[in-house]
Amino acid sequence: MKWLKIVLLTVLLISCRNAEKAQDHQAFIAAKDLYLQGDSQGALEKLEALEKHKPSYFPSFILDGRISLFTGQYERAEEKLTHVLKINPLEFDAIRWMANLYLLTKRYEETEKLVTIALEKYPEEPRLLLLLAASYKGQGKVKEAVVTYHRAYLFEVELAYAHYEMAQLYSQFGLEKEHKEQMERASALSERRLHE
Repeated sequence: MKWLKIVLLTVLLISCRNAEKAQDHQAFIAAKDLYLQGDSQGALEKLEALEKHKPSYFPSFILDGRISLFTGQYERAEEKLTHVLKINPLEFDAIRWMANLYLLTKRYEETEKLVTIALEKYPEEPRLLLLLAASYKGQGKVKEAVVTYHRAYLFEVELAYAHYEMAQLYSQFGLEKEHKEQMERASALSERRLHE
């Protein structure tokens, strides 16, 4: 009988935790919807409330940082993204937006340091390579910028192949409109490579 009480209590605790996670996610989605509708301030207010309630819920801090970055609130953006990176230094989206913040504020050396560390976990990630190349360019390191931009550029070949493969799958299922769109994307990427 004692083990049954323990099992029931465990199930109750798990269901309470799941309900709380669902509420956090719903609050995040509501904030994101406000942002997408053009209400940045309303979104930031909702995110602030969620952050106070759940400081370990990274998506709210990352979205807050991103919105703050786009609205020119650089100090707030840095505070929110720093919160995430202190807890998880290799959180991809936090790194990406922090690097963008550093670039916008002409802190090129900080961008380089942050992205270089991130590339150890995410090697050859094109979005990070583009940020690193921009930091090199900002520092006047032309050779490093050219080499790094070229590394990022090579991903177009793989992207063209991915569009081609998706087109083949769509064709197999009779989705001709989608097939045509993917073939056009693959072709555009391939032609651009041929003419450069």
